[in-house]
Amino acid sequence: MIFLLILLLAALAGIFMWQKKETDEQKAQERQAKQEAQAAEEDKKKAEAEKAAEAQAAEEEQKKAEAEKAAAETTVNKDVQTAENTASEDSHKTNGLAICMYHYVYDKDNPPKEKLNSNFIEVHDLEEELKYLTENNYYFPTWEEVEKFVSGDYLLPEKSVVLTFDDGAYSFLNLGVPLFEKYKVPVTSFLIGNIEGEKKVKKYASEYMTFQSHSYNMHRGGGNIGHGGIFPVMNHDDAIADLQKSVEIGGNGDAFAYPYGDYNDSCVKAVKDAGFKCAVTTEYGRAKPGDDPLLLPRIRMSMGQSLESFKKLVE
Repeated sequence: MIFLLILLLAALAGIFMWQKKETDEQKAQERQAKQEAQAAEEDKKKAEAEKAAEAQAAEEEQKKAEAEKAAAETTVNKDVQTAENTASEDSHKTNGLAICMYHYVYDKDNPPKEKLNSNFIEVHDLEEELKYLTENNYYFPTWEEVEKFVSGDYLLPEKSVVLTFDDGAYSFLNLGVPLFEKYKVPVTSFLIGNIEGEKKVKKYASEYMTFQSHSYNMHRGGGNIGHGGIFPVMNHDDAIADLQKSVEIGGNGDAFAYPYGDYNDSCVKAVKDAGFKCAVTTEYGRAKPGDDPLLLPRIRMSMGQSLESFKKLVE
């Protein structure tokens, strides 16, 4: 009996040990399967992260390429722009350079819904002016040449003029740019970057138009001098960041137009530190040797001016 009891206990112990071994093996297999599943999940997440990073890098590279292409397309061909400088010691510009300031364009045969003001020029009047300039062989200096002219290091032909349009308004882009292309006359568009700047640069790129800076987002109130533009009260770093962003959008950093014409010493310093060659104000006058290239006066073009008035303003 005792022997049978011992045999029974031994059998039970064997069964227990076998079951325990089987359970341990099953748990080990489950642990291994779990570890393999976790490893597979981690590999999947890692692959997805790498794929997302590659996609983001490719997208950024594409955006960079598009921005470089847009910038290249908006750079004026300076051989076309300047033609041949015929100035000499005996014959050159002596009464100052007219930098003309325009804003908006309208067609009298299809007037805009917005209310017209003195900053508008009728498209046929603008064409008359461009036709006059080309027929009389006017010279259109680059901003680099303007800087050298006011610094006293460069002579300009007697018939020289710079044409600028502030704001980068659609009325100018749609009605004005085709005329500059027709007459092959170079023009500067001082673009406000945050008002669909990228879209405008991409859509209206032209060999005869250069987008320059009218700031990215400084064409707004908040200041305490002049017309109340915010630029004079901005801190230096914020102003520099704004100017750099505007250059990035427009593709050119040669010239800047002070928003509303408002500026102070801190504004001029920011413009200089941002690397601009020239900057224009809204103060009336001609740019002459000895002038500060970062505080150049301009001559305002007004709605309804006659061709004879225009001739006197630019001669």
